[in-house]
Amino acid sequence: MTEDPSASTEAIPVVFRVGDERYETTAGPRQIIHEALDRALPASVRTNHRLVFRSPTGEELFADVFVGDVPRVDGRVEVVVQATTVEPPGDGQPRSFTNFGFDHLAIAVADRAAARDFFHRALGMQVVRDDPHQTVLTTGHTSLFMFDARPGIPLSDPDPSRWHHLGFVVDDLEAALWHIQRHGKGVESDFTLLERDERWSLYLHYRNGPARLMIQISEIKPEARGFADPRRFTDHLYDYSKGPYGAAAKFAKS
Repeated sequence: MTEDPSASTEAIPVVFRVGDERYETTAGPRQIIHEALDRALPASVRTNHRLVFRSPTGEELFADVFVGDVPRVDGRVEVVVQATTVEPPGDGQPRSFTNFGFDHLAIAVADRAAARDFFHRALGMQVVRDDPHQTVLTTGHTSLFMFDARPGIPLSDPDPSRWHHLGFVVDDLEAALWHIQRHGKGVESDFTLLERDERWSLYLHYRNGPARLMIQISEIKPEARGFADPRRFTDHLYDYSKGPYGAAAKFAKS
């Protein structure tokens, strides 16, 4: 399931329609819409916009849909883009937001199938997605996303054994965007809010010395929130938020 999506020689024409404007590129059938829009759409469309994708007949499309799975019109894939400007607060004061913590960690690996088998068979993680774009394993309350270490993945460095990105969940994505733009020293991003099936996501890069970390911030759609698992898995975890952590902190209080 983890074949290289760039290996296909088929080049599918992809047209993004934004109002009266058309932006064209090509993509392989096992590349995702995100990869195509990253090449085709100018910064003026991406920056500080919330992007919604639809087919010409109105069906929902999402950024991580494979181009080859989208019905073609005269041999090409057409994507209608609704680009809504994300306006700053009227009074100039950013709204507050809550960061609920890690939703997932993501890594780039040289052999994704072998890494999948290790985390699944050796560490007992559940495989919930495994296709040419990515592999996702979970323990229920957080997930590990794995990508191939190869050129061409949007926003990503092609080196193995590095973090691909860190994923957080917040309660107000637009508030987080403006807060980051105001206080995020060292942050680089086009600040595009992308719709996915279960969430809205914002991607940014944080540079600290020679290190450059990609961070994904998501707001889960209301209908997709919550857990169906009745087991109280949180009863078995450590609550890092309850106070200073570590033996030194405990010793200092005594």
